[in-house]
Amino acid sequence: MSLEKWAEYAWLKAGPTSRDEIKGLLTIIARDLKGARVDAISEDRRFEAAFSAIRTAGNVALRACGDRIATLGGQHVKTLESLEFTIQADAKLIRKLKAFSQKRNATSYDSAGNVSREELASAIKAAAKLQIKVVAWLEKNHPELCKP
Repeated sequence: MSLEKWAEYAWLKAGPTSRDEIKGLLTIIARDLKGARVDAISEDRRFEAAFSAIRTAGNVALRACGDRIATLGGQHVKTLESLEFTIQADAKLIRKLKAFSQKRNATSYDSAGNVSREELASAIKAAAKLQIKVVAWLEKNHPELCKP
C-alpha cells in the first residue's frame, strides 16, 4: 500500500500546503503537549491533549506530502495509519497510536476517569517522540516548509 494507492481509493484528496500551514500545525502540537503536562487538569483531558498532538503530528506529515484525509468517518485512524507512508513509522508504533485513539474515544464519549497515570505518561512520551521524528523528517524531506 502507498499514499498513491490511498488516493486511488479516494481516501485522500490532494491539496497544496504552505510554510504557514505547517508552522501553525507545529504550534498546535507544542500547545497540546504543553497542555498534556499541566498537572491541574484531569488525566482524561491531558490524555486528549496528548492524543491531539499525536494526531496533529500525523497531519503535519500528510499535509507536507500535499494530501489530506478525505474519508468520511475514521479520519483520526487514517491519519495515524498514514504515518507508515510518510515518516515510515513501524507497525508497532501505529498499533500503539491506534490504541491511544480508542482510549481517547472512550474517555471522550463513554465515561470519565478511565485514563491511568501510566497511560497518560505513555501518551505524552509518544507524542513528544513523534513531534521530534516528524520535525526531523520535515527538515530532511521538505526543508522548504521549515524555513522561516
